[in-house]
Formats: sequence, structure tokens, C-alpha cells
Amino acid sequence: MIKAVFFDIDGTLVSFKTHRMPDSTLRALDALRRKGIKAFIATGRHELLIDNVDTSLFDGIVSLNGQCVRLGGEVVYTHAIPAADTRAAVRYAEETGVATIFEGVDFIRINRVTDRAREGATLINLHFPEPAGIADIPDYPILQLILFGNREQEEALLRGMPSCEATRWTHLLCDIIPRGGGKDVGIGKVLERYGFSREECMAFGDGDNDISMLRYAGIGVAMGNADAAVKAAADYVTTGVDRSGVAKALRRFGVIE
Repeated sequence: MIKAVFFDIDGTLVSFKTHRMPDSTLRALDALRRKGIKAFIATGRHELLIDNVDTSLFDGIVSLNGQCVRLGGEVVYTHAIPAADTRAAVRYAEETGVATIFEGVDFIRINRVTDRAREGATLINLHFPEPAGIADIPDYPILQLILFGNREQEEALLRGMPSCEATRWTHLLCDIIPRGGGKDVGIGKVLERYGFSREECMAFGDGDNDISMLRYAGIGVAMGNADAAVKAAADYVTTGVDRSGVAKALRRFGVIE
């Protein structure tokens, strides 16, 4: 029996075309609540950048690709990048000028906004904070970086960050998280809190950063708009976000009527 469902935001809950949740998804979330099934966000976004869904519809948030978990308004888990790796990232950003977002539990900071960063932000209707200095960033726990760079720049950065790994859902940017992190880890912390097993949870996603949670969940569902690697990691492939994919999969497995 499914007791908890985890949803990625961009490309899963929210359409890349309209930047909003389809009505079918809103109705499905309401059906979950009426059945007493817990619903959670599981996103790469920072909570401060979640402006395209109503978070009050959910029982908690797994953000920053699993590095931060908030339940009932309380942060119950964080996983920070080692300070030495953060210092290396600051040096790289300052030396190369590559647009980089540094994300702590309750703040975000970007060093500069480039054309590539603007293009990446446009995909998900993301609004940047004003650029600011990053020299003091190593003084704070950093849970995730967003590098608006290509594969070559990603690899160059990671050579100086041996305790970290990258996940990418577009060629325009990648998320840098502590090695061994991931949405699956954050979801595991939620399940521990509620006393649920992996078999009692379901997860929906469309990007490469969703693969770990789709494999971890009792039922992993890839959206129809996902790429081949994501679909291969899932137990089931539903239709796209704009074709009622969330609602159809929940009905397919009898989670809602």
C-alpha cells in the first residue's frame, strides 16, 4: 500500500510550456490528501526558488537534490559540501567567471549572471537574486552549487572538489552535491521520520537528477517527457506532464480512483 508520494517539480508537477501545474495534477493531489496519503516535493530547487507550486499542498519538501529536508516547517536533515571543496569552487568561479549559484539552508548567492545562465533560467522560469560577492561563501555550510557551464567546465570544477558529484538535466547547467547525496537519501530521511518503508512510497520524475529516487522508491514513475536514461530507471513510464501523466499513473497503480 502506498503511503507517501514524492514529486519532482520542473517537468513533472509543472509544465515546461506553461510553468504551472495542470488541473489534472491539482485534482490528483487533492485526491491523495482525501485518502490520507502523504505528498512531498523532491526537487533540485532551493526552497527560496520554489515559486511555481503552492507548497502548502504538500506535507514536506526534499530540496537541493536531497541535501535539505523540511517537515512541518522544521529542517530535519541537511548534508553540506566539505569546506575544502567549497573553497575550491569559489576559486574556480572567481578565476573563470562562470556563473555559479551557491546554496545554503536559508540563502542563495550568485556571482554573476551570464547569457548561458539566463538561458538555463528561462527553461524553468527561474528568477535570480542580484549578483553578489562570494569571497565569504566558505564561511557557511553550502549544500549545493549550480554551475552554468558545459561538460568540460563541470569536469574541471569537480577535479578540485573530490568529495562531490554532479547531476545534470540540461546541457546548460549542472547541480553539484556532496558525493553520496541525492534525492533518494533525502526521501529516506522522510520515510524514517514517518516509519514508512521504501515499498510504501512512490516517486515521479523526468530528469537525470531523479534517477536515484526512481530506483529507490517502491514504484518509480518516469514522465513521458523524460529522456531515455530516466525511463530506463523507472518501473513505469506515464504520459507527459502536459498530458495528465501524474494523475494517470496514480490511477494506474490504484493510489487514487
